[in-house]
Amino acid sequence: MSDNTGGFWVGLLRSPGFKFALIGFLVLLLMIPQFMVWSMVSERENNARNVRAQVASSWGLEQNIKGPFLIIPFFEKRTVISQGKKVEQLIERRAIFLPDVLSINGKVRSKVLQRSIYEATVYNADLKLSGRFKTPDFAKIAPNAVEIRWQDAVFSLALSSVSGLKKTVDLTINNNHKVSFEPSIGMPKARGMSGIHARLFPSNQKPEGAMPAFSFTTDLSFAGSQALRFSPAGRDTKITISSDWPHPSFDGAFLPKTRSISDQGFTASWQVPHLARSIPQSWVGDNVSVFNGFPNAASRDVARSAYSKRKMMSSFSSGRSLDQFGRTMFGVKFYIPLDHYDLVNRALKYGLMFLVTAFAGVFVMELLSGKRVHSVQYLFVGITMVFFYVLLLSMSEHIGFFKAYLISSLATGGILSLYVGKIQQSLKKGLIMLVLFLVIYGFLYMVLSLEDYALLAGALLGFVMLSATMFLTLRVDWSGGGREIGKG
Repeated sequence: MSDNTGGFWVGLLRSPGFKFALIGFLVLLLMIPQFMVWSMVSERENNARNVRAQVASSWGLEQNIKGPFLIIPFFEKRTVISQGKKVEQLIERRAIFLPDVLSINGKVRSKVLQRSIYEATVYNADLKLSGRFKTPDFAKIAPNAVEIRWQDAVFSLALSSVSGLKKTVDLTINNNHKVSFEPSIGMPKARGMSGIHARLFPSNQKPEGAMPAFSFTTDLSFAGSQALRFSPAGRDTKITISSDWPHPSFDGAFLPKTRSISDQGFTASWQVPHLARSIPQSWVGDNVSVFNGFPNAASRDVARSAYSKRKMMSSFSSGRSLDQFGRTMFGVKFYIPLDHYDLVNRALKYGLMFLVTAFAGVFVMELLSGKRVHSVQYLFVGITMVFFYVLLLSMSEHIGFFKAYLISSLATGGILSLYVGKIQQSLKKGLIMLVLFLVIYGFLYMVLSLEDYALLAGALLGFVMLSATMFLTLRVDWSGGGREIGKG
């Protein structure tokens, strides 16, 4: 009885079915170091991202241009009940107007900066902004305005990274009047928006009557990194950008109407009508001051005095933010194609399938040849295949992904073929395994290159390998009752 029991366990442990289950366990076990490699890739990618952020903070961040805006303060009167009495208040508000026509033309000169082993895409941009504002119509947005402070009107332009500006910026009005821009967006409590503004009238000059329509032009020269985006600020917005960067990625709410891309760079043009942006041409901003203490109709002289001295004042918010553009921004990213971290991550996603494929090749050869392969030797094969990703990651940071992939695949494929050939004591079987590993790594590279069809290609490879394994092992006695591995 004991001999029969012992024989049963010995037969079970030597059976192909048990070996198959053991190989499956080893594959799952090897997922642990593979996840460790995945964590290593994420860490290196975060390091690269931090370096890019450091370079960008010194050179210039992603630039988002919003506006221009015409901002005009005004007073609005309202009546409230205070301690049982009617009290009139003057509310200081700001009206925001967008240009009727906006045209932006510019050139962007790009380059890649290196810090240690990491790269960051940066650029210098020269833009010419031109357009026209209509006469501001307060009747539509502020019918209760009692005084419009035309003399305090400002022309504002939001720029996400003003530290990237490289020279003084002037605003030319009606082709004959030039004023200089000043720091800040020119509107208090503008919710963190950075930018520049220009006063349209000298502080000691008060225009007579309403502000007439006017045209404007200004030249911007600034540095930035990775992306350049615009807002559809004009009722009719036209933007044309040319650059020497050969790998643009257009993103945002609107794609270019026309584009031309070559190895020497790209040219792209956008045209956005106001109906497509869902933003009004004018609105009342949410920065408000309230002047209290006018039991009767407030005189404008008192209002002016209160405005200048900020007396009898409290604050609250009402109305709309200066920034209405939200998801309507659009532009271009200066994209680095085939980022090696993305490619290594994508290769790791197919790690399980390629471990199974390699083990299946060794297992089928073991079954057909009768030469046993120990489970520890399977483990060495799997660890070598996992180490392929470590080699790929470390070398791709220095010599590029293609060269790193070629060297890593030849090194691991060659050593594994030699190792399996030594185990099987057959040069022929070693060469067969070399072909198998080259096919595996070659197919993996093709899958990575296809990108959009990667899943389809991977699924087809998995199906073919599974079918081949099934039919090659069709006559195998998995229970080990007929014969054992090694006694073929």
